[in-house]
Amino acid sequence: MEKATPWKLFAVMAVCTIYFITFSHFGTFAYNALIPDDGRLSAGTAVGPVSLANMTVPEAHEAVTSRVNQWKATASIPLRYQEKQIDLSADVFTFRLEESMKRLIDGKHTPLFVIMDLEKCLKAVEAVVPLAPLEALDVKRLGEDLEKRAAQLQSPSSPIDLAGYISFPDGNEPVVSKAAVPLSDAAAALWLSTERRATIKAGQLFSLDDWLKKEKADFSDGAADLIASAVYQAVLKTNFAIAERYTSRTLPDGVTPGFEAAISNGRDLEWLNPNTTDYTLWLRYDGQSVHAEISGLPFVYQYIIRTGEAVNIEPRTVVQYDARLAPGDKQTKQMGRLGLFVEVTREVRDGPRLVRKETVSEDFYPPTYTIEVRGLEIPKSSVEPSSDEEGESGESTESENGESMESPNPTATENSEENTRDKPVPKEGDEADSRENAPTASGKGETEASGGGEK
Repeated sequence: MEKATPWKLFAVMAVCTIYFITFSHFGTFAYNALIPDDGRLSAGTAVGPVSLANMTVPEAHEAVTSRVNQWKATASIPLRYQEKQIDLSADVFTFRLEESMKRLIDGKHTPLFVIMDLEKCLKAVEAVVPLAPLEALDVKRLGEDLEKRAAQLQSPSSPIDLAGYISFPDGNEPVVSKAAVPLSDAAAALWLSTERRATIKAGQLFSLDDWLKKEKADFSDGAADLIASAVYQAVLKTNFAIAERYTSRTLPDGVTPGFEAAISNGRDLEWLNPNTTDYTLWLRYDGQSVHAEISGLPFVYQYIIRTGEAVNIEPRTVVQYDARLAPGDKQTKQMGRLGLFVEVTREVRDGPRLVRKETVSEDFYPPTYTIEVRGLEIPKSSVEPSSDEEGESGESTESENGESMESPNPTATENSEENTRDKPVPKEGDEADSRENAPTASGKGETEASGGGEK
């Protein structure tokens, strides 16, 4: 009997433990079931972003309604497409408060149900998106994303980029700009026999010279400059920002003044794509000209390039003297070439409305001087002595036919010869810039320079 006592004590203690645990759980349940509560929602209860803890159902309904009305009165959804932006009014959203409150579960989070008027939204979007990309806009996906933002009763911290909701079938993006320049280089034609394509990354600089090196382009510097000129002309018709561009001293044949870009001899053509989407540069060859095309999302504005009237700059004449030419003789050593100045501007238009006008470049091509070689001019006083000098040192003789002949003044002749010997022999190639040693200019637009003697 004594051995069974510990087991009895253990059994009594186990029964008591089970009793107390059961009573604590089922007692609470019985209390909640038999005694009515005060109707307040427990912690964790919410509709959308509105917390409803410790509220009655009527109070919760009023709190949600007040919060929604406050958001609709102050909120706006900014939408952007490239350089244009609008604010989408909160009136396009319809909040289904009754349905949201009916699905309310105590202690749970219930979503706030919102429906957006797609027709009103599309009408607002038309103000910033051109027709072509508007037709490719995924309105359904845009509406779903906007409804999610409205359900959280929040306004986006930055504009929503509509370009992210535009996609063209099969990725066939339209050509937004193109240009062509005549090209007759055989090596360049061979390289362009395969269509060349380059991606212009969003928000990044693009270097034409780096890309040509990566593509292992092997042709003459002149051909490279012509290809760059075609690309430059196409880039000007976009909203890309030119970062680096050079011109040559002379305008290449076939290039319109104002549209040249030289990339030979370490130079480059570089521009920035400020948009949020990539663009593609295409190079094609039709047997006569190189065509540069840029494809991607159509621009919100129209970019019109205008060139001012080309101003011709007359070349000056550089005069050189050659002792081997007779006085008064002239020879043209180098024919001059006209210089050129042209201003290029870009008009940014929104249909008929001028948004802004900006100067793109002021291209200047210096003239080439005309070089003229002349014989030395002997001063008049050295060959035609005055009457007084004739009477003093001159001597008259009579010829057989009776004509009077005067011997020249020996002193004048000696002086003339001495002046000729002491005058420095001009050197070939002296330019008009060395005016301190040059004789006085003989006429407008002429610059005299010593030199001209050929060896």
